[in-house]
Amino acid sequence: MDKSHITLDKLLKMYDIYNRSEGKSPKTLRFYDQNIQGLIDWLLAAGRSIALGDIDETLIREHVLDFQEGKWRNRPLSPSTVNDRVRALRAFFNWIYQNGYTETHLLQKFKPPKIPYTMIEILTDDEIDQIFASLDTKTMAGSRSTAMMDLLLDAGIRLFELTNLQEDNVHIQKQYIKVLGKGGKERIVAFGNVTRRALLNYQIHFRPEPAYSGINRFFLTHDGYPLSEETVKSQIRRIAKTSGVTRLHAHLCRHTYATNFLLNGGNVLLLKQNLGHTTLAMVDRYVHLATSKIAVLSQDFSPLDRRHARHARKGKGNSNNEFNVNAKIFSRRTGKRNNRKKPNQET
Repeated sequence: MDKSHITLDKLLKMYDIYNRSEGKSPKTLRFYDQNIQGLIDWLLAAGRSIALGDIDETLIREHVLDFQEGKWRNRPLSPSTVNDRVRALRAFFNWIYQNGYTETHLLQKFKPPKIPYTMIEILTDDEIDQIFASLDTKTMAGSRSTAMMDLLLDAGIRLFELTNLQEDNVHIQKQYIKVLGKGGKERIVAFGNVTRRALLNYQIHFRPEPAYSGINRFFLTHDGYPLSEETVKSQIRRIAKTSGVTRLHAHLCRHTYATNFLLNGGNVLLLKQNLGHTTLAMVDRYVHLATSKIAVLSQDFSPLDRRHARHARKGKGNSNNEFNVNAKIFSRRTGKRNNRKKPNQET
């Protein structure tokens, strides 16, 4: 049966049904829908066919190139966004192939473009101090914000994991939480004493009664309803403004947690578990970040600075600008050995 006449919009609807039945998260569903719909919109705007039989690899590459160069809507997309677009399209056309709509995977040879690696500047200790100094733990809002920021910086959980955290899964005295991560996978994440005190302060003194019995979220609004993800984002933006740490956002806290976890001696495999990653490859960037932080600290081990300090302690200057290395006298000016004997030296 010839299936080349089937249009991409119909295939997208079927692909969406497939992903929903597989239990994909709403965020993943939006990821595929937005990127594949972007291809359809681009084809229609150019007056081109959206029939499957009229699509080939070259056409998809032209579409991606228009996004890279900003020809589409006069706004070039970032390398990471273009990478996402290609990954989404590859997954879509792989599904099309696997379900027999095409004889080959049309984008089998189309690899996602590489993303330039940029160093992430994690939050400094001073910035973290500023953030917590801006919060009043004697108020409901301040106590709740302190507890949330503590979990972001001390457990490294994602924003949606924080928002959806259930009261039954917060074990304050035992100092761990159970979070529901990507793909519906649960994991245990521990936290420290500072976070334990912040969670206790919020839970005992300020957490309101749920508005109705079916609410089990740990973090609630003043009137007892669950906090939305957008509300938490708005609160973090407000904290960023009042603290002066304007670059603050939830995922930066996650980067900061992961890097400091390794700097404090944490295990890479344990970090993978805590972050909820499926592979060690996802943790490699934090290993690199931690290594970079250590590299900056290595200035304390500067060979020349150490050597200069040793000579300063000896307090033996040389008017001829010469110094002794391994009992041989060399001239800095000429770089040649000076054969003069020291006074009273036996031959």
